[in-house]
Amino acid sequence: MTPQRQQLARLAAPMALAQLLAILVPIVIVAMMGWMGEEAIQLRSLYFPLAFLFFAVQMAFDVTAQTVIARRTGRGEHDVAATLLTVGILWLAAGVVLGGGLSLGAGALGDVLGATAQSKDDFVAFLREMSLANLTLAWPVLCSAVLRGSGRAGPAAVIMAVSTTVEIGALAVLGFGLDLGATALPLATALNGLVAGAYGTVALARRGLLKGWGWRAEVPGFLLRAGVPVSLVNFVMFGMNFAFIMILTPFGPNVIAGFATATTVQNLVIMPGMVLGSAAAILMNQRLGAGEGRPLTPVLTAALQLTISVYAVIVPVLWLLRDVIGHLTAESDRVAGQTAHYLAIVGPSYLVLGLVLTALMALEQTGGAMVALAGAVFYVAGSVVFGALASAGADGPTPLYVTISVMNATGLLAMIAGVAFTRRQDRRRLRSEPGPARGAVPAPALGSD
Repeated sequence: MTPQRQQLARLAAPMALAQLLAILVPIVIVAMMGWMGEEAIQLRSLYFPLAFLFFAVQMAFDVTAQTVIARRTGRGEHDVAATLLTVGILWLAAGVVLGGGLSLGAGALGDVLGATAQSKDDFVAFLREMSLANLTLAWPVLCSAVLRGSGRAGPAAVIMAVSTTVEIGALAVLGFGLDLGATALPLATALNGLVAGAYGTVALARRGLLKGWGWRAEVPGFLLRAGVPVSLVNFVMFGMNFAFIMILTPFGPNVIAGFATATTVQNLVIMPGMVLGSAAAILMNQRLGAGEGRPLTPVLTAALQLTISVYAVIVPVLWLLRDVIGHLTAESDRVAGQTAHYLAIVGPSYLVLGLVLTALMALEQTGGAMVALAGAVFYVAGSVVFGALASAGADGPTPLYVTISVMNATGLLAMIAGVAFTRRQDRRRLRSEPGPARGAVPAPALGSD
């Protein structure tokens, strides 16, 4: 295994664990609230579309912190306090604006989302409580991001494990033990932020990273160049899934339920591609920080090779077990059949989709964010427009699923374009970059735990 692939594997393994927890926790929370009563699950369901807005903000600042620290690590600068403080202040400002706007318009949002007259007041209170609770998540998320950026993915994953344990445990105690109902979720979220954030601060201090307090002037630029485009990509993908639901509505609730279940499985399947892309971005940004004309293409190529190795196993297994997966995830035979139908058609294209996600995740964080955003917009527009045209007059979801599979396959062009962009940037830097700064001590690619 090449040095690049070894470094990627060391980063990606703990990052994959953290990402798996991030995917599973919302599923567990929905299941737990379902057992707390109909009112609790209804409020969580009404809040679900708005939760994506908070997640998009989180992604923007998470990626920004990780990118800045990776660049600084490459330059041999090991302090993180100023970056942590600057990104935290900007996140809190954005969170207050978002949460304040949603809180002021909570009543109108309740009407738009279909809240009943009986549940509207409870929804308004729940949204305002969640808006406040989400502010606390900046603390552990940013601690984890700066550890990843410095190459310490293991301790970063531990922070997220602590976060998960606290939130699920607090929700169980407050929701079931104290019978607080839906109010248990914002309280559990706040406890998660405070406890996991305190643990993350200790983890940073123990490694001697929590020094150099102040304002980091480069952060807003990285937020605009990397963080915001990543959020926009997430918005675009959210819009695509919403459009797919609209296209599938005429085919009945079983088709929609099967599609929703299959896309939940899909979130797990695409995780390796996203993790490998993010791990590649960390190493690429460290090289950018170190200067010396060190090329980025070998890192991206190594990440794509690892992606092929992983998906060469995942995709055939998923396709062969599609019926089993359908029945494991749904009690209804009709819903299980629709889930298996989606995986049968779209599943083989995941091999290409994994490669595309790896390339786009790396590009988003290393100077190619607009290229990645343009690729995402093209993919979404093609999937929705051609999918809607193909489904017009159809008696089932097959035309849409075929369209999704074809668009996934054409994503190979986006991956090739991403590699070409990276090579072009390498050549440009090689011609323009001077040697390393006098007195600078480049850091190793991966930090010690």
